[in-house]
Amino acid sequence: MMMAQARDLDTGGCAPTADPRSLLSFALYCNVLLSICAPEADQMNTNPPVQLTANFSISTREQSPHPAQGLFSHKSVSIAGRQRKRPLGLLSDFVTDELPHRVAEIRCSEQPNEAVRLLGRSINAILSKADYDAQLLSLPQSDFGIAKTDIHYLVNCLYQMSAFAGLNPMDAGRTVGDPLNRLARLSCQQQPSIDVLSYEDVILTNPLQSDPRLYCLGAAGVEERDFCLGHQLIEGDLQSAMDALLELRDTLDVDARQCLTRCLKHLDSAIYVLTRFHERMSLDLFGHFRAYYVKNPYKNRLGPSGRFSARMVAVSVLLMGEELFHQSLQFYRDIYRLSDHYPQACIREVFRWLVPDNGSGELDPTWLEGGGRHFPGLRLFRPL
Repeated sequence: MMMAQARDLDTGGCAPTADPRSLLSFALYCNVLLSICAPEADQMNTNPPVQLTANFSISTREQSPHPAQGLFSHKSVSIAGRQRKRPLGLLSDFVTDELPHRVAEIRCSEQPNEAVRLLGRSINAILSKADYDAQLLSLPQSDFGIAKTDIHYLVNCLYQMSAFAGLNPMDAGRTVGDPLNRLARLSCQQQPSIDVLSYEDVILTNPLQSDPRLYCLGAAGVEERDFCLGHQLIEGDLQSAMDALLELRDTLDVDARQCLTRCLKHLDSAIYVLTRFHERMSLDLFGHFRAYYVKNPYKNRLGPSGRFSARMVAVSVLLMGEELFHQSLQFYRDIYRLSDHYPQACIREVFRWLVPDNGSGELDPTWLEGGGRHFPGLRLFRPL
């Protein structure tokens, strides 16, 4: 396996860094990422985290400023320099410019039930002024993801604030309204995903570096942006690490040392971002925005969570897929059980890879049956 090569990678005669981050095993890195990203525990899974022994004992991070260096600096109470990305016009404007103010008003209102109903009417009034179904379907793919994020930020907000106001499920459904629900369903049909705000919506398609979608104002809003942006930076590192491993596996006469060094460089970069979370993130400010990303209060659906990073699954399997198989089948069982929460394009590709005879990527992990004694042959995994 590639993991054995990584353990033996020469450091060029340099002593391993004393930085404790570089001593983290990849499994620990995954577990830390899962725990810090998850806004709520998965009550369905009570199994202990996987413990593996493979260590990355070199640090390949360059000394130039890291993109995450400014995260959680707590030097600002507002987000300046926005570069507008508003694919749905007035509706996107409302999500970006008005929604955090309306959320704050509901939380301070003496009659939050009426305030959240008013929010629902305001959103549906905007929807009545244009054919947003047609607008959504006409968008290029680069804008469609942002539009879907806008739609699901609104739906999620109305459900979360309805629960805050004490509305029953029927009243909460009326507050969301048929037009917004229909638009949300259409967005999921065009880009298959779970029918609630997803990790993909919050992290992968949210324009966090230019025009972020948020729920909070002031310092809490900046912390919310940094929290999501940190995950987005980690996702970029995971993609780069995955690209390096795929090149190592699929390219003849490739320089293995170069590929593994590149992979480790990006994993070390991701660990640096995690260190910013651990050392700099304010738990008090985290508590302000955490409430909006928890489990949907009216549906049996988990909220967006770092455990639903399909790229992390892909890198884990590429590096130590067979070790995970032998040490904890639950790793794979949980992925299949919660598969609809992951970004679908990537996780389905992983499934096609793990089930070589199933070109459609359907949820048919027969190799897990009967205690799972034989790890499947690996199918070619295209870069995503």
